[in-house]
Amino acid sequence: MLSSETKSVRGTRLAARTQPIVGSKTVLALLLLITALAAALRLWRLDWALPFVPHPDEPAIMNVVLRMLRNSDPNPHFFYYPSLWIYVQALVGWAHLKWGMAQGIYMNAAQLPETTDIATSVPGFFAWGRAASALAGAATVPLLYSAARRVAGPVAGLVAAALLTFNTYHLIHSHYLTTDVAATLFTAPTLLVCLLIVERGLWRDYLLAGALAGLAAGAKHNAAIVAVAITAAHAMHWRARMVRELPRLIVAAVAMIGIFLLTSPFIVLAFAEFWADLRHQLGDYAAGAHGDVTGTWPVAAYVAFYREQALGLGGGLLALWGTLQLVRRRDGRVVVLLGLVLAYVLVFMAQGNHWMRNLLPTQVPLFVLAGVGGADVLHRVRVGLPRHAGTLFSAALLLLLLATPVASAVQYTRRLGPADSRVQAMQWIETQVPPGVPVAAELKAIPGAGASRWTEVHYLPEHELAWYRRQGYAYVIASSDTWRQLTLPAEYTQWAGREPVAEFAGAAAGLLGPRLVVYPTGVSPADVTERPASIVKVGGAQLVGATLGRPDLEAPEVGVDAQRRFKPGDVVGLRTFWQLDQPFTDDFFVFVHVLDAAGNTVAQRDTPPWQGRFPTSSWRSGTLVVDVNDLQLPPTLPPGTYTVVAGMFDPATGTAPPVTVDGVPQGSNAVSIASLSVATDHNER
Repeated sequence: MLSSETKSVRGTRLAARTQPIVGSKTVLALLLLITALAAALRLWRLDWALPFVPHPDEPAIMNVVLRMLRNSDPNPHFFYYPSLWIYVQALVGWAHLKWGMAQGIYMNAAQLPETTDIATSVPGFFAWGRAASALAGAATVPLLYSAARRVAGPVAGLVAAALLTFNTYHLIHSHYLTTDVAATLFTAPTLLVCLLIVERGLWRDYLLAGALAGLAAGAKHNAAIVAVAITAAHAMHWRARMVRELPRLIVAAVAMIGIFLLTSPFIVLAFAEFWADLRHQLGDYAAGAHGDVTGTWPVAAYVAFYREQALGLGGGLLALWGTLQLVRRRDGRVVVLLGLVLAYVLVFMAQGNHWMRNLLPTQVPLFVLAGVGGADVLHRVRVGLPRHAGTLFSAALLLLLLATPVASAVQYTRRLGPADSRVQAMQWIETQVPPGVPVAAELKAIPGAGASRWTEVHYLPEHELAWYRRQGYAYVIASSDTWRQLTLPAEYTQWAGREPVAEFAGAAAGLLGPRLVVYPTGVSPADVTERPASIVKVGGAQLVGATLGRPDLEAPEVGVDAQRRFKPGDVVGLRTFWQLDQPFTDDFFVFVHVLDAAGNTVAQRDTPPWQGRFPTSSWRSGTLVVDVNDLQLPPTLPPGTYTVVAGMFDPATGTAPPVTVDGVPQGSNAVSIASLSVATDHNER
């Protein structure tokens, strides 16, 4: 154990080298300003990219939250993460749900969606959840200040706080509702109390450190590594007596485990679920199949990560200088700070999969060291200068040290300003594409009530452009997420054979989202494969015809290959084409019936157009509206030839718009659009 005299001498020496450049009131004002900047940067544009969800870990948490709210079940049934941050997100989600119900956005919890992967129909839950993460990120700043101040005074604290505030990597992850920033938040006060243990070793310090470590572990499993800092602090305070004082460590361990289980109670109450998920996680990390980096012990990748993202070159040099100063002064706190970093690095480098965001909590000890280094550098440049000149010169040097991280943070914030390219494309579709006109896109479709505004296609050139016209698509949208490069491949330009009508640059212009290119298909009534011999009008719309065929069972919504022969139980893919001459004032259902030779209906589909998204009253004059009317044949349907008829009717009154054929009124509201044959033997087809 360090004697009081030794610690006092070392503390005096350290304090002498880190005398404050400004007074305590100014320090407080600067800390408040830095914290406010941290909050503003992290709360800026929390709706970025929504309704698209780029980070896969966001829906991993939000799906659990929505299920808990939907079922009123406190058991997350998901233990890839501990439950503390999930419960925080559930509380935030509950508040958003209540607010949304009051605003008429949601009816009740039972109507919340089952999944939010890749794209979501409830973006508000994500924005509010991200706000919680942003506030956690901002709250880490004053805690980091306190830890660095404890080691080397207020200047060190301000330098550390400023470095974290403008660190782009921390800023990026503060815009996700994931667990990493929360784990970093709870690591900061744990480390602060560990520094108190080094100084005084009181029982209450061990109890508090253990409790805070339990919160860190409750946010994310790997944050339990912070227990290494408690052990190192114990060793640095008691030295030769560390074994005799082991009960203090036991108190910390009990507090840590107790708080961890208190915040994740179903680890015990549903242990089988927890154990299965934990084993899966451990196996996944050992497999080396995916990650930012794969393979064990990727030293160069870790060095690059800290140099380019976690610290930056300037922050890294300051941390190295701060480490050297503490080592030179034989300050035991350097063991606590570096011990935590080393433990994290060794644990994760030994894995096969490497997600660098897991290392986010190591920013706390490293920026403490950077704060120590920055304070020492500022002290050295002030030596020999008049007071005011020294203060101005130190301030200028500090601004120079922060120039690169500030510029990087500003650049990232500016990227969040314009809408994500996918959101821009959505807005273009809403304003430029009339209701009921189909679009095919290499983009995840947005779930929700009614049909999606566009149909997701994995690879556009899989079919020729004429095929898309036969399905009724007026536009196709190509995405660089499919090409895996920013430059549009020649394959796409040759396939399209025409100039795009719109482009959204995304990453190609330093913005968020993929590069998107919109091509017109040139669809017209001439592309319809099944056309009536006469001019058929249903109300103000001409029934141009239909495309009939067999849909791809893996993606039936994309389109059909022309086919008239089916077998019992088959799904008949059908697209009806309507050329609008006069707008509808009422909303009608579109019906498609399959009739046998006697005129009996053997299969039918009666639905609002676009599953209710685009009622007939929304259709615009002069547009070619296409509706998907797939239906399934009965499995016991006898072989034979059948007629497909279509029309419209009002589901409330049963009335139908007038039907004319070549201008002659018809007594029936059903019009024949195609015929199909059914055979039980494949050879007959």
